[in-house]
Amino acid sequence: MKKIILLVAVCIFQSCNSQTPKKEKEGKKPSISKPFDLANLTLNEDINDVLLSENLSQKDTIKNDEVTLMGNAKLVFNSDKLLIFNKIKLVNKNNLGINNVIFHYGKIDPEIGVLNNEKNNVLGMYQINLYTKIESDMLADNLKILFGKPKNTYSLGSVNTFLWVNNNMCYYYFTKDNDDFYRVLFVYKKKDKEWVDFIGSLGFDSGNLKSIN
Repeated sequence: MKKIILLVAVCIFQSCNSQTPKKEKEGKKPSISKPFDLANLTLNEDINDVLLSENLSQKDTIKNDEVTLMGNAKLVFNSDKLLIFNKIKLVNKNNLGINNVIFHYGKIDPEIGVLNNEKNNVLGMYQINLYTKIESDMLADNLKILFGKPKNTYSLGSVNTFLWVNNNMCYYYFTKDNDDFYRVLFVYKKKDKEWVDFIGSLGFDSGNLKSIN
């Protein structure tokens, strides 16, 4: 009888041990690869881990009047530690503005609850704003090399847009080439359709993105 009880106890112990790594793995946050590169983000990262990886904090954000999606917050940086996409350094400025990156991340109101797919402090989208032509062209060329032919392109006057979809991540590049030169890259998960509406509300899409599966 003692042998049977001992055998059952051993089986339970082994079962618990075999399940523990799986649970830990499911709850483990993605690590931030070094050196830091925006192109490596999976949008499952905690915003605080991103900043800590480069010895930055939320106090290092720059002022910005752009809004973010409901259920989210944002931080804006022009740091050369963060403005890097696939090894391309994007830091620069001119009379039109200062190149920067906006991190949109979940901030759930305890009274309202979850509105879309947001999770507290987890990145939902990042947005690269560029005012300088050299860095803008470098980024555009880099996107073409990385992802090839865009899934969709759209042109209207001085505005051109390009959409690449890779590994269920969307890379939406908006360009405006006139006296108010401005280019912006939005990166978000394909399944998170709420960002499409948000991009449209900012004036960067006329409804074309909604028609793309």
